[in-house]
Amino acid sequence: MFMQLTDAQVEHFYEQGFVLAENPVDAETMRRIDERQREVEAPWRRTDFEGFNRLACQFFMIGEPLFELAERDDFIDTARRLLDADDLHIGACGIGDASEIVSADGRPQRQVNWHADGKEGVKVVSFRIALDRHGPGNGPLRVLPGSHRRPRDRVREEFLQRERAVNADAPSKWCFARHPDELEIELESKLCMIWSPTCWHATGVKSAPGPRRALGFNYFGPEGRRRDLDALKHVCPGWPDWSDRRKALWALESGDS
Repeated sequence: MFMQLTDAQVEHFYEQGFVLAENPVDAETMRRIDERQREVEAPWRRTDFEGFNRLACQFFMIGEPLFELAERDDFIDTARRLLDADDLHIGACGIGDASEIVSADGRPQRQVNWHADGKEGVKVVSFRIALDRHGPGNGPLRVLPGSHRRPRDRVREEFLQRERAVNADAPSKWCFARHPDELEIELESKLCMIWSPTCWHATGVKSAPGPRRALGFNYFGPEGRRRDLDALKHVCPGWPDWSDRRKALWALESGDS
């Protein structure tokens, strides 16, 4: 199966910041990724990736199944169409449970607070696929549709005011309160979410037992971020032997060492 968005879906992405489509990845590939993630999880947990994004490091440890996924022609063509750019690269990626990572900072519950990723005004297209069902109690993704088109300081203040309205003692660095216009997305493996992480997002509380895994990779135009470049070089020392096409897609220059 190949991904090909309709004009209506493309318009929805631009206006709302996301679109949901059928996951074009076949069941056998998803099974391979699931098994490989379970294989690397224990050594990943034992390793200190100080200075690097831990979920990106797990992505690179899984290796070829995820590289091949992010390098699919239909994903790249879709990203080019949405970015309106021929020259693109993958500047960020990850696999695992972000709610577990961020909750290590002492917050009162296992939950990702409201935020927007990346630099304001820089376009990004991200593909997100769940390995487990992110239903009620399992930290479903919450998005504020269209918020990527609004000034960040105004959206941030809006969330802060709502947080104070329900919890006067809430620390101003974390906002979790409900927004009347938010959409809670119960993602599961049969769906693929194509979105811009510059759209404000959070998660519900992770209270249910069991895993809450998702994988994602972000495409940028030439001006976009290269957040995980050093992590890639750290985890994949054999990258100098990659093809020129793969190096270019992962923002590696042929002359790098």
